[in-house]
Amino acid sequence: MNILRITSATFRTGLLAAALSLGGASLIGAQDAAPAPAAASADAASSEDDMFGSPETVTQANNVSKEAEGQSSFLKYDQVKIGGSITGKLGFNSVWAPAWDTGSGSPASLFAPTSYYLSPDLEGKITLVAKPSTDFGVNMDFRTSWPFQSISKDSGGDTYSAPNISVWSLYSKFNWQDKVYFSFGKQPISWGVSKGYFQPADDIFALSAAIDPTNTGAEREGPVSLKTTVPMSVTNNLYFFAGLPSDSSGSPKVDPADARLAVKGEYGFANTELAAAAFYAYNDHPRGLLMATTGLGSWNLFGEGVLKYGSERYFVAKVAPSFTNPTGLVGAKAADKLYFTGTAGGYYMNSDDNVTISLSYMYNGEAQDGVSASETYTYFGMHADQIDRAKFSAHYGFASLSKSDILPSLLGSNKLAASVIGVANLSDLSGFVMPSLTWTFFDYISLQLGATFNWGADGTEFIVANPVSGFSLTGKPSAALNLTMTVGTGAF
Repeated sequence: MNILRITSATFRTGLLAAALSLGGASLIGAQDAAPAPAAASADAASSEDDMFGSPETVTQANNVSKEAEGQSSFLKYDQVKIGGSITGKLGFNSVWAPAWDTGSGSPASLFAPTSYYLSPDLEGKITLVAKPSTDFGVNMDFRTSWPFQSISKDSGGDTYSAPNISVWSLYSKFNWQDKVYFSFGKQPISWGVSKGYFQPADDIFALSAAIDPTNTGAEREGPVSLKTTVPMSVTNNLYFFAGLPSDSSGSPKVDPADARLAVKGEYGFANTELAAAAFYAYNDHPRGLLMATTGLGSWNLFGEGVLKYGSERYFVAKVAPSFTNPTGLVGAKAADKLYFTGTAGGYYMNSDDNVTISLSYMYNGEAQDGVSASETYTYFGMHADQIDRAKFSAHYGFASLSKSDILPSLLGSNKLAASVIGVANLSDLSGFVMPSLTWTFFDYISLQLGATFNWGADGTEFIVANPVSGFSLTGKPSAALNLTMTVGTGAF
């Protein structure tokens, strides 16, 4: 975990004034997050919401005015409230790589895995919430994980350690006459409607690039920003956002041209919400967004699209090999084209049968074309400064199914749960699947038996970027079994 240093004193007056003047805004989303398959995660999130509410989002009922909701969420506290969570796990993992004969090597023996190891995990979160007046509040979120210090080397080769503590969020919330609502500081930003594995709208602002497939609704780390919400009516709202760049390279000085601005308007009717948004930064590529979400029976359906002018990524192509370029791989930018990226999907929750289903598809308009994943990674390996986090191919799919409280009459209530999660690159037909079975002894101790299998031809994405055995240009289909005990996990 990287150490994050917040120095709001260095937020220069000129930039702040410009941000306030231009408005700067984000969506404070109106969508419910799909629950994580892991029961412990869901319980912890529920407990924290009971104590603190949901400071990063505003969920609006159709028959409750935004003004009334704002008044109720800014109650005065007599003292600072402190809470948080602790997550403790110990896993035993066995890896087989390759897991079966691929025609170019012998598979690992069932009783002689390629490797096996313990994977301890201990994470802590402390949240402080203060509301000294009815129209002003402060939220702070500090996180740490084991090992509790990070070891680094400076330019002179000297080794030093630093506490493994991050400031995940630090922001204030205030309003003007219960008519306009603001929050300023380092805060999560969720202005998209997708709660699936693919979130192209939220990718624009999120600092945490990776999404956990076992908990796609988890909040993602956000930048220092000013968020403004202007209620227009019960279901219509206007949002503004002004933020600092996601990476200032450790410098307390920020070029005004790096300020990131956005605006979003939403229109709601019945159980449907439509929204349009725009993003602009002088030193970034402008984007326009359309979003929609609706309900259909027990399903919550969503879709969002991003139209982007220009791209920061390097597109890899093949040319004739030469003495100076033996791989025959070259990369170039295309800054004067339009790129469309979108996702659509939905999630289903049946509380009677304790079943949750999540499905999503993504089209990536900035896909690499005409080269394999191994060729692309080979090029980026020689040009590390050109690596980006965009998806590799054009088409992706995600699916998850979970069921809790299995056979309660035989095994006991809320004892046994099962889930299966799959991610696939639909363009090169590679992917991975993660089934699991969890037995809960009681609220604070559970045991999970899980597995991960990846598939695909040589050189495809999830063979090269192997979720089981790690990154390898010559990777093969692999498998892993893990037995994980969760101990003493909960919220306070």
